[in-house]
Amino acid sequence: MKFGDRLKQQRRIKNLTQGDVAAKLNVSRQTISSWENEKSYPDIKSLTALSDMYDISLDTMLKEDSGMKEFIEKNDLRKNLVGLRCTTYSFDIIIVLLNLISFHHHVFTDNYQILLLILTTSFLWIMNSFNNFTEKMGFKKFNIFQEVFHVNKTGEIIFAIILFAMYTLSFVTNNLIPGILVSVFFEIIIIIYYFRNK
Repeated sequence: MKFGDRLKQQRRIKNLTQGDVAAKLNVSRQTISSWENEKSYPDIKSLTALSDMYDISLDTMLKEDSGMKEFIEKNDLRKNLVGLRCTTYSFDIIIVLLNLISFHHHVFTDNYQILLLILTTSFLWIMNSFNNFTEKMGFKKFNIFQEVFHVNKTGEIIFAIILFAMYTLSFVTNNLIPGILVSVFFEIIIIIYYFRNK
């Protein structure tokens, strides 16, 4: 029996409506319908709650359902990739900040500044390639502003323009403070994203 059919069967055995189950799990009725029709799958926490509610073991609930098992495996992989994604972004922000500092204070020789610029460009390329790779594997597009601040595409563009303008201001005015503030802001966003998705 498929996972969705098993959920539907157990709900009916317990004389519960989709609305009843949704209220107990603190999700929408449409979410329950989506699970029963296998348009989406519950996360581990919801799966455990369903198991308790229906008095059915997780093993029985997942038995013979490759779709749910694949979803769990993919979800585990996604969580493992979160750390790699955050590390890559964080490292790139540090390199950009080093570029900014070296530009203002000539801490590094021209050769090191060129190396830092190459590293920055390389990591931006790596981040873009990594995002394309994860999208091809079926993961949603990585939009850190949308994830953390729940803004739409326009809000994301506005955020990007403001942050880019502050970095540019740092270079033009020979003042490190705007660049440092943007870098710290980015690092905080990455930490929030990491802990929400790990």
